[in-house]
Amino acid sequence: MKNVKLFLILFTLTILQSCSSSDDSGPKTPDTPVDPFVNLIITTKTPSYDHNNNVVLTGGNLSTTLNNDSYNVGLCYSENPNPTIGGNSYTANSSNLNGNTFESTIYGITLGETYYLKAFVQNYETGEVKYGNEVTFTQNLDLNTGLVKNISTTGFSVEVTVGNNLSTNVERGVCYSTSQNPTVNNQKYQDATNGSGIFTLNIDGGTLSPSYYVSPNTTYYLRSYVQYNGQYYYGNQVSFKSCGYVGGSGGYVFYDKGETTNGWRYLEAAPSKLQTTSFSYFRWVSTSCTANTFLNGIQNTIGTGFENSVIISNFCNYNSVGATMCMNTSLNGQNNWFLPSIDELKELYKLKFTNLITFDNVDLLSSSQSSNSLCFAININTGNSFTSNKTNQFQAWQIRRF
Repeated sequence: MKNVKLFLILFTLTILQSCSSSDDSGPKTPDTPVDPFVNLIITTKTPSYDHNNNVVLTGGNLSTTLNNDSYNVGLCYSENPNPTIGGNSYTANSSNLNGNTFESTIYGITLGETYYLKAFVQNYETGEVKYGNEVTFTQNLDLNTGLVKNISTTGFSVEVTVGNNLSTNVERGVCYSTSQNPTVNNQKYQDATNGSGIFTLNIDGGTLSPSYYVSPNTTYYLRSYVQYNGQYYYGNQVSFKSCGYVGGSGGYVFYDKGETTNGWRYLEAAPSKLQTTSFSYFRWVSTSCTANTFLNGIQNTIGTGFENSVIISNFCNYNSVGATMCMNTSLNGQNNWFLPSIDELKELYKLKFTNLITFDNVDLLSSSQSSNSLCFAININTGNSFTSNKTNQFQAWQIRRF
């Protein structure tokens, strides 16, 4: 009997052990795949500029490969931070996914404008959008308006630099106005050529019946411009004041270099012709000197009248000599007057059309020479320069530089 009970106990333990060692968890099901969009990381590509086509090349890199049929990829950008595919942002065209990368192209950007860019991926099924990091991009305009120089009562000159990224422009020049930020709808002067590089525009009406590109004694604002890819772009703004205003000695400023070099910037004309106690007409050289002499160092250009007058006065220091008496006759407390060179005299002549100075209908003497026996003078009626014997008599007009 005891043997039977022992058998039953051992049999029961064996059955229980067998059951406990069997798999009672039931049939297994395959693991659900994780959506790659959930942990997707997007990196916006560093943008680069193609100036030949005026486009920005960029795009995105992905942390994993996506199915191109399930996702929309692209790039959004704006002039304001944090662009999105809605609102006031723009969406750039993108090529199809190529593994885990895609390209995007931004067309028709405005040069000089700062843009904020972010690559994005959108789930077609859910509409959910994920964005990459934000990057900024600015393509410099590279258009510089230089210093306005050679300012007169009628015009001026200015140097402009156009960069290589604007080399395919179809028009270039400057525009100016009495109001700030002038455009091509204001006064403009177009260069005869186009392309990139440094060019100078000489905008002046000359001396023969001068055309007034500016009004005398007026402040102007000026900007360079180019027409590029169907759009006008403007360089930095500069300002200048046209000549024809009263100078420090009571005369009229008729020329402004635009900057101070060699100790001076402005040329000022006396308010009236040179008149001494003994003479109202003057010679280039006195008959008491050797008249048939070519003086070395005499020049024609603007800024040389003072040096010319010193040379002439040292050679022939007589009261009948125009250069000598211009230097020796003080006016309004100033004693730095001299006889103008022929090019300075041409600038002085433009004051005739401002009605600031009344000229007699006579010729004016210059401090420039043509030959041993001939000097230069100007016809006050026409503005034409001509040569005459150095001992002939003319009216003279004092000028000074400061």
